[in-house]
Amino acid sequence: MNVELKKIKRTVYIVGAILIVATVLLVWFFTRSFLTITVSPRTASVLLDGKKLKVIAGEVGINTSIGDHQLKIEAENYISENEVLKLGRGMNKKVNITLSSTPRPIKINTTGNLLMKGSDFNDGYYFSGSAIFKAKVGISENGNVNVIENRPITGDVINDIKEIVWSPDKQLALLRHSGSIGLFDFMKYDFVHQTETPWCPNGGPFGGGNDIGSIAWSPDNSKIAYYYTPATGERSLIFTNTTNTEITRILNFNQLGIDNPVLRWSPDSEWLIIVPQNKNADENKIYMLNTYSRELKTVVDSGNNIGAVFSPDSNHVLYTATISGQSLPELFLMNKDGNDKTDLKIQANLDTVVWTKDSQDIVVATTDPATKTQTIFRFDTTSVTDSGFAISNLGSTNIQSIAFSDDGKLLLYESGNQIYALKVN
Repeated sequence: MNVELKKIKRTVYIVGAILIVATVLLVWFFTRSFLTITVSPRTASVLLDGKKLKVIAGEVGINTSIGDHQLKIEAENYISENEVLKLGRGMNKKVNITLSSTPRPIKINTTGNLLMKGSDFNDGYYFSGSAIFKAKVGISENGNVNVIENRPITGDVINDIKEIVWSPDKQLALLRHSGSIGLFDFMKYDFVHQTETPWCPNGGPFGGGNDIGSIAWSPDNSKIAYYYTPATGERSLIFTNTTNTEITRILNFNQLGIDNPVLRWSPDSEWLIIVPQNKNADENKIYMLNTYSRELKTVVDSGNNIGAVFSPDSNHVLYTATISGQSLPELFLMNKDGNDKTDLKIQANLDTVVWTKDSQDIVVATTDPATKTQTIFRFDTTSVTDSGFAISNLGSTNIQSIAFSDDGKLLLYESGNQIYALKVN
């Protein structure tokens, strides 16, 4: 009887152990996924959730937990790719990724600055020597970038230019010189009749060019806004017409404690962003003026802000603020009403950030903190994630400003006082 009982107990123990092991294996199976990643080139690095995996002959296999995982594939002289993998219970997922070779920029002009996006989807304007040029680029049938047009649109008559403020249709521009501002009429196909007239001549109603700070031309071409700061001590926001002859004082900045603000319009011309540049950076909040009701509201209470720019649909605002210990400002996103502020964890100057036409992504040129080289990448502002496109092999290039084509395939950029074009699709 005892022998039979021992046999029964032993059997129960064995069966119990098998059930426990089976249960553990079953639980493990339904909480794990098997992932196989094949990459080309075979030397590419594979990072899953930031952890580098061992790649053998272009392939890696790994058991991992279910849920979302960030996959990054990168290789020297190739465009990096990022994507989010959604892994389910017991899934056996295979991923094949072939990286594209890093496109190389082509030089449009050996000297040039003050780059500005043009009116067409793939053109831009820049200043070189003593003339303003128009450049148009495209992609040939073999996939290479080609310069369709690169010509002066002015005679050699423009000198000592610090800033160009373009009209929406690019037919007129305000040219800031060292001590004056002129209104330039391009008459693009008739250099002889191009003219520059004083916009704020000395002795005129608003003195010389040194009396005018930030200038912003409304996208609907209805008015020009500028910061007026004469020697009398007045500090005002001015709305005026194209010739600066119909002047309206909108705000008294002295009363508001705002000094030397940066002004930027929304694309629908309804809102004007005002970002002070006070000596005490803690006072540099962000304000927004409704240009119809003239209501002014504070949308960012914290200080240390530098600049801001609207999305093409006028619904969101990118803004930058200085962060202690960082060499570049931090990039933030908010709704136009100031709500839903998000730190994008990206360090870049606003001059090297552009929105895509659909107002979803931004294209950013910045310095990679790890490699100290220039990187260009796309970032999805809706999901607040890297959208997966990155060019990180531009060397020690120092990009000062960028202009993005409407079709999202080409980038014009200024670097080292030279103008380049780069394919980024």
